[in-house]
Amino acid sequence: MTAKIASGVLALALSAAAVTAGSAIAQPGRLGGGPPGGGGGVLPILLRSANLTPEQDAKVKEMVATRRAAMRALWQQMRDAEDELASKLLAPGTVHLADVQPQLQRIAQLRDQQLRESTQAALAIRALLTPEQIARAAQTNERVRQLQRELRQLERGGS
Repeated sequence: MTAKIASGVLALALSAAAVTAGSAIAQPGRLGGGPPGGGGGVLPILLRSANLTPEQDAKVKEMVATRRAAMRALWQQMRDAEDELASKLLAPGTVHLADVQPQLQRIAQLRDQQLRESTQAALAIRALLTPEQIARAAQTNERVRQLQRELRQLERGGS
């Protein structure tokens, strides 16, 4: 596998959180994904750059719809676990790492589960693409990464 294709696969896996939210691909004007009500992702951009056929597009939308409910439940569990951690951290008295360790473990477990689910979704989408489409997505991913680096430089006051 070439570096560009590997980069595209990695981008698909990492940005597959857009798939987990569900409707990001179905909503052309929306760049995001991730947790319902927020987040962002580049998966819709990568898929647009791959020039999906109508059949591929329909299959991607079907995959998104299939995973939507499960991923919403995972995001809710994550929010609940983070709320529980915040409550412990803000409770009166002294709080030690051992006091919040169960919440940290739960959050880590949920993040791992989200990453595995997102990666499975990305792999399923990738299986629909031709090598040329993967290469186009990899090129777009590299351009997005370049733009992100430029933005970070600007935020730090660089030129």
